[in-house]
Amino acid sequence: MKNVEETPGFLRESAPLLEGLHLGGVGVWRWRVDSDDLRWTPNLEEVHALPGGSFDGTLSSFRRDVHPDDMAPVWAAIRHSVETGEPYCAVYRTAPAEDRPPLWIEASGGLVTAPDGTRYLTGVCTDVSERVRNEEELQRRLRQQQAVVSLGSFALAEDDFQKVLDRAVTVAAEVLDLPLTKILQFANAADHLTLSAGIGWKPGLVGVAAVGIERESQAGFTLISPDPVIVHDLRTETRFNGPQLLHDHDVRSGMSVIIPGVDRRPFGVFGVHSRDLRHFAEADVEFLLSLANIVANSARHRAAADQRMLLLREMAHRAGNMLQLVSTIANQTFGFDRDVNEAKRAFNERLASLSRANFLVAQGGWTSTRVVALIEEALQPFRERIGLAGRDILLPPDLCFDLGLIVHELATNSAKYGSLGAPAGEVALRWTLGSGMEGQRRFTLVWDDPLSVEDTNRQGTGFGSRLLTALIERKWRGEIVVERENGYRFTCVIPVDG
Repeated sequence: MKNVEETPGFLRESAPLLEGLHLGGVGVWRWRVDSDDLRWTPNLEEVHALPGGSFDGTLSSFRRDVHPDDMAPVWAAIRHSVETGEPYCAVYRTAPAEDRPPLWIEASGGLVTAPDGTRYLTGVCTDVSERVRNEEELQRRLRQQQAVVSLGSFALAEDDFQKVLDRAVTVAAEVLDLPLTKILQFANAADHLTLSAGIGWKPGLVGVAAVGIERESQAGFTLISPDPVIVHDLRTETRFNGPQLLHDHDVRSGMSVIIPGVDRRPFGVFGVHSRDLRHFAEADVEFLLSLANIVANSARHRAAADQRMLLLREMAHRAGNMLQLVSTIANQTFGFDRDVNEAKRAFNERLASLSRANFLVAQGGWTSTRVVALIEEALQPFRERIGLAGRDILLPPDLCFDLGLIVHELATNSAKYGSLGAPAGEVALRWTLGSGMEGQRRFTLVWDDPLSVEDTNRQGTGFGSRLLTALIERKWRGEIVVERENGYRFTCVIPVDG
């Protein structure tokens, strides 16, 4: 604050008041209208967060510290007050500075005429940055809430799921004022995410571009993170590198959340990104989570609608297939000389396995089924002793019926002749879904049993082996490879359409 002795004489007696204003963080200024001179500016520099001596007593020095975008309305308010004598109030930002963000200042004043007839524009300035931020936060939350309600209503009424995805990324871009938004959807093979919808990406990428799910990518890290992932600066990020897609678009900041799925497997990831450094508030994260949940609910509604459409058509189709499969099992079980009681037991076990697979597939409306859930159900009696390794991929329902029987046969043989028959024996089961030489997808299943006992079943003459051959080689045109050098390894490769 300037020395009170430097103030005009008729105000020196107001020293206690000026000191109180100073302590309250209020800047006082007085401009002599006719001389274009700011002759009195106590505490103005402190309110504007400027070093002492920044104001030289002229109006131009004051104008230099007003943000260029805000100077016009501030100056218009001052001119109106000078011309009409009416008081004025203006809110403006301080000029940009590299070492600090702009402050929001509220200036109030009016025209005062001294006893000698000299006119002064006198006023006070107060830092209202916190108030402005709170008001902006309230407005931002209101816009976000309105956008969530609007998108939710749209999603409930829209049958075209792709339109819901497109609207969601558009809403995110507009409300958060971000140039890049995207929805990444899990591929059936669960080995990557596909850019299903997006705003701001290079032409031709939406619907085609793929992002890995490795922990090193932001999407992959999001899938294993219990909380939303916020990136302040991708260039200095240490938790992951970020996929090439983000680097190709010069992304600096962003955040991403999981889009829940129908069951334990997520639908995908919702991400928003900026080419500039950007701070994301808690309200922004909550907004993105709300959008992700709307997308998830829409996906569930779409899946339920698809199931209803398939139900009647599939019931007749599945019934025919089921009877044919039961007939095959009966022929393989009872078609050769064997103990009747043993044949009945094996037949009942196979029907039970088929029943569990049917129940699981039917739960999903006879659509693509999760392999992990299917295998866990089929191997229920031995689950704790079988190590599973493979992505939670989706397979066609027809194949899932037979896959349940395949893994059941492998487990049954191991219980008779291999590790599952030993008190603490364990086996390993792994699977992959990849592409063959001509681009066709191929499902590969590998069963590793440390123990190997020579028997007719393993030589390919037992009814279990005949059933595996009938299902894999004849029905699905697949391949079977059996290795016995270090225990027992069964490998089958089955072509998968789509």
